[in-house]
Amino acid sequence: MDRRYYCLIAFCLLFSCRLMAVERTYNVLFIQSYNTQTPWHDQLIQGLINGIKQNGIKATVTTEYLDANFWKFESEKVLMKRFCERARERKTDLIVTANDEAFYSLYASNDSLPLKIPVVFFGIKYPDMDLIKRLPNVCGFTSNPNYFALLEQVNRIFPERKEVICIVDNSFLSNKGLESFLTGWNLFHEIYSDYTMKVYNTQVKTTQDVISAVCYPRNSTNRVVIAPKWTPYLSFVGKNSKAPFFACQNLGLKNGVFCVYDDDAYTSAYNAGRYAAFVLRGDKPKDLGVRETPQGFIYDSKQLAFFKVDPSAVSSYGFIVNESYWERNKLLFMFLYPLALLLLTGCVIWLIRLNRKEAKRRVQVQTRLLIQNKLVEQRDEFDTVLHSIRDAVITYDTELRIHFTNNSLHKLINLPEEYANRPYEGMPAGSIFSIYNNGEDILQQMLLKVAETEQSVMIPPDSFLKETHEGHYFLVSGEIAPIHTKGQMIGMVLSARNISGEEMQERFFDMALEESAIYPWQYDLESDSLLFPPGFLSTFGYGPSVISISRKEMDHMIHPDDLNEIRSYFDKILAGETNSSRLNFRQRNAKGIYEWWEYRSSVIKGMSDDLPYNILGVCQSIQRYKIVEQELRHARDEALRADNLKSAFLANMSHEIRTPLNAIVGFSDLLSDMSSFSQEEIALFIETINKNCTLLLTLINDILDLSRIESGTMEFVCASHSLPLLLKTVYDSQQLNMPPGVELRLDMPENDNKCLITDSIRLQQVVNNLINNATKFTLSGSITVGYEEEAGTDYTRIFVADTGVGISEEGIKHIFERFYKVDNFTQGAGLGLSICQTIVERLHGEIHVASVLGEGTCFSVRIPNICE
Repeated sequence: MDRRYYCLIAFCLLFSCRLMAVERTYNVLFIQSYNTQTPWHDQLIQGLINGIKQNGIKATVTTEYLDANFWKFESEKVLMKRFCERARERKTDLIVTANDEAFYSLYASNDSLPLKIPVVFFGIKYPDMDLIKRLPNVCGFTSNPNYFALLEQVNRIFPERKEVICIVDNSFLSNKGLESFLTGWNLFHEIYSDYTMKVYNTQVKTTQDVISAVCYPRNSTNRVVIAPKWTPYLSFVGKNSKAPFFACQNLGLKNGVFCVYDDDAYTSAYNAGRYAAFVLRGDKPKDLGVRETPQGFIYDSKQLAFFKVDPSAVSSYGFIVNESYWERNKLLFMFLYPLALLLLTGCVIWLIRLNRKEAKRRVQVQTRLLIQNKLVEQRDEFDTVLHSIRDAVITYDTELRIHFTNNSLHKLINLPEEYANRPYEGMPAGSIFSIYNNGEDILQQMLLKVAETEQSVMIPPDSFLKETHEGHYFLVSGEIAPIHTKGQMIGMVLSARNISGEEMQERFFDMALEESAIYPWQYDLESDSLLFPPGFLSTFGYGPSVISISRKEMDHMIHPDDLNEIRSYFDKILAGETNSSRLNFRQRNAKGIYEWWEYRSSVIKGMSDDLPYNILGVCQSIQRYKIVEQELRHARDEALRADNLKSAFLANMSHEIRTPLNAIVGFSDLLSDMSSFSQEEIALFIETINKNCTLLLTLINDILDLSRIESGTMEFVCASHSLPLLLKTVYDSQQLNMPPGVELRLDMPENDNKCLITDSIRLQQVVNNLINNATKFTLSGSITVGYEEEAGTDYTRIFVADTGVGISEEGIKHIFERFYKVDNFTQGAGLGLSICQTIVERLHGEIHVASVLGEGTCFSVRIPNICE
């Protein structure tokens, strides 16, 4: 008899803790638009908590403050992203926002969290209904301002004040408030035409103008002030104003406002809490919809006293806040005496009930046996329910002894059929099976962790359940959860299932996708987002936990030239105009590089032809095919370019070679009859022949250098060389080639022994070519060659500057191209500067040109001190 009695009690405790385990504590994020200095912030929190709690939902409310009066809108979006990141870490189930700034910043931040979980708002003055209708997981309450009613109240309380001052700024909410105020003013002015109105913009008017308008008695006697948006600046002005302030935001109460037309802070937050409880309980936000919160007039007691307004004159229109302790509690004091009488009466009644309680106790003893029988029936019913569950279930007490096992567990570990119900009760954990991970038995560790933390523990991935009856084992997934009753943990329950088949199918599928580099994707119509495998999204810079992105995020990855086509494609699918298609476009990867992808889609039709049920597809990168295609196209273009260059080269060389040869042959023929010319003429002919021979030799050398460059056979031998000695050698050799009236100058730091590890022959070739080029376009003045070190770098700049005719901006663009000549009448084939650029680049340097027409040109060669 005693044993059955204790079993019955144990069953009652187990059943009670099972019921309590079903209950859940939700995480709610509450975002307030302002900070903790707001007069009503604590009432908002308390109202929200009570609204959730009194509607049967347990929730932990975490409050974040946006402080919108301090931050700019871009900063608000950054703060909102941080709020969302912290909310994800807490696994938040629902978001509640207070006032306009918090709601609009939440969705302007482009974070995906408010698109995935429900959002309840309240206190929104200027609702964007188009935005709200596009968000199926949003519901809440608005508090639309009524400036006509506020102006009517101004007329009732201060009929002698006929001038209305409206103070605004350039913020979005202030502009919306000004529009609403002007609408109310037009209606009011049609009835009361003797009123006048002025608008003061605090970001246009100076602070002195605003203070002078409302704080000086001589100006404010006939005025009242309307504030569409309350700011910290208005708190300072309102507390010093000699004109009463009226607003439609209870934020101004206790901060200098005389009267507001708004909802009660606690009531509005309580209503939002009710909606949050409904949503957490399973109601859809779109079914709850958007409602307007009832509003009324709220007066500040201290402002009533300052403007000498009798509270009884306004109490019929609303209620008064900020009253003194006596004014708030005088009714309480009036009822203290009757309350004392009631307490005395209550004591008498309590004594009577105490006597009756003893009589009831005797009745309870008689009914206890009936209750025990009922508990036994409930235990049997509870066992039947657990046996009907498809997952294997086993419960343990706090001493890690087995309490109950269901039929699914028996089948899972192949127990003999003759075992009766609860055959292992009282046996230690691990008696009938163990759980292994990485070769270690972790069952005891997980049970002890749950017992210590009283938190659920998931069985780690790649874990095996090994039954002790025959030694068979298989992959398993599941969870160990605590069992609580009356706030105390009395046991633990383990639920598990065999996932060997699922794991094999999943891995086969993953291997097939990895080998083929084909990724499946799905478009979620409700959340307007695309689902991808993590391996695909990691290519585009997303973390391993991200499995979906919004259409807006997808649009940011698509190349701008392809975006309109892709949007049109999706619109046709959503409109039911196409069922399947194939589309190629470019997407930006994690490195910021666009690559080509091919997307194929298939549409599952919904209940009507114009509404798809689901959109599926696969995608793969086709960048390698595009690269091959581009390389083929580039090879074709290079072949055509090479053919054109060949023709241009032959044409230029034919002309450039014939020019000095004609001069050499012509003047050589003249020298055959030397008696016909004077000694001066003969000397001139010989000079001309030598000059053209030099020109022809230079041209042939340039052609040979160009040939070596093209074939890649130009050799560079780097060694240590004195840069001053190298430039002095070039200077001495070029002195003889200077035209009349042109001075060659050498500009180097004094006493400098600068050494470079470079190819001196090629570097001299570059400097000589630059000086030769300068002599062609400098008729008078000077040509300066020199160098200077770049401070803080391992580079040296060699320059050749002249005072010649200069180069136009168009000429500078082409100056280093082959065969390009600024002046077609000058000597040369146009190869020298192109060869200079190639040599400098092979020396790992840079060459630049700066020029002003009519003033001169400067070529700069920037080379490293050590060329490797």
